[in-house]
Amino acid sequence: MHFDSREDFFLHLFVDYTLVNEMLIGRYADVILRKLGIKYGQSLEESYREQTAAGSDKFTVEELVAFILYLLRKLGGAYLCKHRTETKLEFASYDCPFRHLILKSPALCKFIQGVIGSIVARNFPYCKIEERSSQSRKDPFCHFIVYLAQTDEAQRSPGEEFTDNRTSYFITRREMQTAKADLFPPSQVYDPAALQGFEDLKSIYREMKMEYNQLRDEIFSDLKMGVVIVNNANQITYLNKAAQELLLGDESDPLQCEPFLGLLGQTLNTGKRFNQYLLQVPRIEGQRFYSVNTSPLYDEKGAVSGAVCVFQDVTEKKALENELLQMEKFSLVAELAAGTAHEIRNPMTTLRGFLQVLSREFRPGTKGHEYCELMIDEIDRANSIIKEFLLLTKPAAPNLEETNIHVILEEISLLIETKSLLENVELQKQFAKNLPLVKADPAQIKQVFLNIATNAIQAMPNGGSLTITSQAKGNKVVITFADTGCGMDEAQLAKIFDPFYTTKEQGTGLGLTISYRIIENHGGKIAVESTPNVGTTFTIELPAVPEPMSKKDFTQG
Repeated sequence: MHFDSREDFFLHLFVDYTLVNEMLIGRYADVILRKLGIKYGQSLEESYREQTAAGSDKFTVEELVAFILYLLRKLGGAYLCKHRTETKLEFASYDCPFRHLILKSPALCKFIQGVIGSIVARNFPYCKIEERSSQSRKDPFCHFIVYLAQTDEAQRSPGEEFTDNRTSYFITRREMQTAKADLFPPSQVYDPAALQGFEDLKSIYREMKMEYNQLRDEIFSDLKMGVVIVNNANQITYLNKAAQELLLGDESDPLQCEPFLGLLGQTLNTGKRFNQYLLQVPRIEGQRFYSVNTSPLYDEKGAVSGAVCVFQDVTEKKALENELLQMEKFSLVAELAAGTAHEIRNPMTTLRGFLQVLSREFRPGTKGHEYCELMIDEIDRANSIIKEFLLLTKPAAPNLEETNIHVILEEISLLIETKSLLENVELQKQFAKNLPLVKADPAQIKQVFLNIATNAIQAMPNGGSLTITSQAKGNKVVITFADTGCGMDEAQLAKIFDPFYTTKEQGTGLGLTISYRIIENHGGKIAVESTPNVGTTFTIELPAVPEPMSKKDFTQG
């Protein structure tokens, strides 16, 4: 709550005070105004710290005096600090800011005490305020003492103590009952009009509570973020519409709430607040990521009564971040390749030529000839890595044409059939009927499919099954390669498309990286899911060629 001017402050106070007078009469207004002071004191201190960059450290005695005088003078009063020690402060005023109101409503002095009491209690271990004189009692000036420590003098003082309780300004049920008893004692002959007025207030309260609940539901329903509220037993008491859609889907599934209940349980038990915590939740369609914030809820006594969780689905944002990170890696590799690949290849070519000449100086079968042939083979292997490296940094532009994916998959099946039989891998094909064509370079797509299928077979040294599936989803053609091999953990999955990352002894670590770039250049996507000792699934999406409109469709359109 911020107050831009003195008038703005008094306007807020006047509204609250008017509500108090509508609800209560008599001596109980002192209690209510004291609570209002505590409420405004919290807001005023926060506003002061923001405006003056005072930080979050607790006030010293000097800083407290300066702030209280600044605050009271800001409200329009002329206050001064008559006495100051580490345990006691005395303030006096000959010009009260409420001088025009206190003669009619003396209880307003309790408001000033509530403001100062709440500020002192949050910054010092003890606070008691004693009012010595007041212009509301026709005294010539206002005089009050603030005790900062529990000294003998403070204990003898008849003043009021204040504690650092964030909910101390709440009006409790017991206080409401006490107010009712004060207003309508049992021995009193009831005034029917007064009784009716109190009943009307109760009815208004019920209506306001109902309107509040409806307003809360309307606000939370319009939010795109999920809201979950639990009680102190960590049982869900409220789910807004977005939370139900994000967590439960079409059918209620309480298991989907368990990860969130785990975080809320920590908040309940330890008071820990989670801020923008990234939570990963397994779903039928794959892993989902949620940004989660939690906070404890407090009752009128300041005890934890529950917790609230506000979360948002950030799966698409996470995928976009991963794509941007992958693009940055490719960019770095491209810069490295541009500066070094050609420079390495030139001396390697020269070295290979001289080794061929040198090998002729040795008879076949001799150690010299064998060493030369071994070095030539290693140079050829290095050249193949450089060739793939250059292809990665600057892949050939795809020669796009309308392509039947099933034709490429059948060719791949023939190429890997022998290898799968030798490795005891069962090859299964589940192809969709009437699959749309795609705009693709058949040679490059064949390279991607062959690389993924070969990796899948190599991941099953003890046999298994490789299932190749095709289907149409909207304007996409989706191809999956699912194996039952050794699988990968999260650390391996995070690096699977990184250049030079490989788990094979003879691998270069560029095959999947090149495949990623090829699919990207086709306007598609490639993703992988894996579970250790269960298997791995690669999913490739390619844009489908739009079907031409028939004459009938054209006429109807």
